[in-house]
Amino acid sequence: MGLFRSFNKFKNNTAITDGGGLSLSYKEVLINTFNIKKKIRKRSLLLIISENSIGSLIAYIFCIIHNHVGIIINAKTNKDNIFKVFKNYQPDYVFLPEKMQSILKSKCIRKFNFFAYNLMKNKVYKKKKLHKDLSLLLSTSGSMGAIKFVKLSKSNLKNNTDSIIHYLKINNKDSSMTNLPISYSYMLSIINTHLEIGASIIVSKYSLIEKEFWQIFKNNKITSFNGVPYTYEILTKIGLKNIKINSLRYLTHAGGKLEKNKLKEILNFCKKNSLKFFSMYGQTEASPRISYLRPELAEKKIGSIGKGIKGNKIYLINKTGKKINKSFQEGEIVCEGKNVFIGYSENYKDLKKTNDVKYKLKTGDLGFMDQDGFFYITSRVNKIAKIFGNRIDLGILENLMNQKKYEIACLSDNKKIFVFTEKSYNKKNLISIISKLSNLNNSAFEVIKIKFFPRTPNNKISYSDLKKKHARL
Repeated sequence: MGLFRSFNKFKNNTAITDGGGLSLSYKEVLINTFNIKKKIRKRSLLLIISENSIGSLIAYIFCIIHNHVGIIINAKTNKDNIFKVFKNYQPDYVFLPEKMQSILKSKCIRKFNFFAYNLMKNKVYKKKKLHKDLSLLLSTSGSMGAIKFVKLSKSNLKNNTDSIIHYLKINNKDSSMTNLPISYSYMLSIINTHLEIGASIIVSKYSLIEKEFWQIFKNNKITSFNGVPYTYEILTKIGLKNIKINSLRYLTHAGGKLEKNKLKEILNFCKKNSLKFFSMYGQTEASPRISYLRPELAEKKIGSIGKGIKGNKIYLINKTGKKINKSFQEGEIVCEGKNVFIGYSENYKDLKKTNDVKYKLKTGDLGFMDQDGFFYITSRVNKIAKIFGNRIDLGILENLMNQKKYEIACLSDNKKIFVFTEKSYNKKNLISIISKLSNLNNSAFEVIKIKFFPRTPNNKISYSDLKKKHARL
């Protein structure tokens, strides 16, 4: 059974609102999806160029309810990469904001309009075989440069959604707001969990630094606030008091490691205001949640990603692939469960393939577990450099420098470590500190000042984009 099969049960509940006076009940959402159904061939491949809007959500819900396969990309994706996706996948139809319809006008015909969104039909029909379990394609890259997608099945999405509803105790009186892009798997999982249980989603294009965001937040009596590290960095700067409303029940964090001092500040705030704080860990390949830390352990196990969610098993392996059972021994985190994706794709030919990965995901994250079986992330497998014969973990090096108030990103060609920064630090001092921390000679480092760090939709530093801009790496 797939998602959103119980909409009739919640037909009078508010499903979606835009914060500007437009609201749709679950019954009205169904009516809109049935209107679109008349325009589209059964079991089609749909490209959804998404933004945080009601039209975008309707397109996504339609895709899920009516058994189509959706490719979701962000409306901010550059034109060249949109064309690449279109060329490689040859979607039967495209959903996109009406203001963007000119982008594909030479390749598509306009068929239908709803909530400032257009349905376009590909002028060329390319017959494709779509695996019967396939439901959704999400990008692994914020820049969309690689055009590599994660293939998620109906059962992947359903299993992960049910597990999240269970541990967050989401009910049909809850409401959440889109402060991250819909195309981002974490935001999409928030949408899935709320719509699956009959709760409300408030769509907003405003950022946290705009007063309109907080007006909508308070007016709609939001019950959960969700963020990535960058979100909480902004929130602590502008003031945690902004989220202090009576309706709020809990906060969630995913998408990367929070700096420990920031985390302590947030936990203290939550404690004073009787709010629960859930630290979570996931990857798009896991639909996306893998583990969570129970709020009552947030201080005792600070920095931990917790334990695996219901129906999901996580463990560590060493370099030879052997399972690690000892505590405090570093290894790669592996996840097994029905939430694990069914493979990657690079073009429409990959969409007919069966499950390539057998519900097992090597995450690429290094970590350890403590004596109580709680997991902690230390770095990435691909963040290991070998300089002068010394193995250097660039992730740990960045964290240590962050603790000393240096915001940096490191890359290496295994001859040198390149230290990127947006700020005008004293290079001599920076190199002196980082060389002492790493026990490497000053000559091992080169500091590169840049205007800004390239970032993914969830505002993590995009190391792949950083590397592309500096070709010698």
